[in-house]
Amino acid sequence: MPRPAGTLILGIDPGSRATGYGLLRLDGSRIHYERSGVIAPRSSLSFSDRLLAIYEGLMRVLVDARPHEVAVETAFVRKSAHSALQIGHVRGVVLLAARQRGADVHEYTAPEVKLAVVRQGAAAKNQVGFMVRRLLPGAGPLREDEADALAVALCHAHRAPSRRIEAAHATAVRAAIRRRTA
Repeated sequence: MPRPAGTLILGIDPGSRATGYGLLRLDGSRIHYERSGVIAPRSSLSFSDRLLAIYEGLMRVLVDARPHEVAVETAFVRKSAHSALQIGHVRGVVLLAARQRGADVHEYTAPEVKLAVVRQGAAAKNQVGFMVRRLLPGAGPLREDEADALAVALCHAHRAPSRRIEAAHATAVRAAIRRRTA
């Protein structure tokens, strides 16, 4: 069965207790909600087993959906170094899984995501969730981790025009260099 037209973007909100994911299809300037969910390993598992469960759950999503691009929220300073380190481990698992499946990976800070979705870099989580539901009416009720992952995917989708311009510029520069050295 052929894939629908457009770029499939997988947004990921990494977390050691719950990793949210959201799939959007970017078709020209239109953004379509595909699906979303949460990978939530049992809390009774050891940290390393939770990482394995996140990896396996994410690989199922990657194999099934076959996204073209993956957008991930970058790590940010947490209240405790231990929490920040755990999120760093989860991000490593996410980045590895995405690259293993051949997806292009892009990273965005929390303020970048909030600015793209709410137009305020310091927006509260409930504001982000509200705007995600407003921008993606087909999404229905969302858990917080799903909404955050969809916000990351929306941020990436909104940046698509500038990425196309940057890619065209880089191609033109490479061509000019080749002409000069030929």
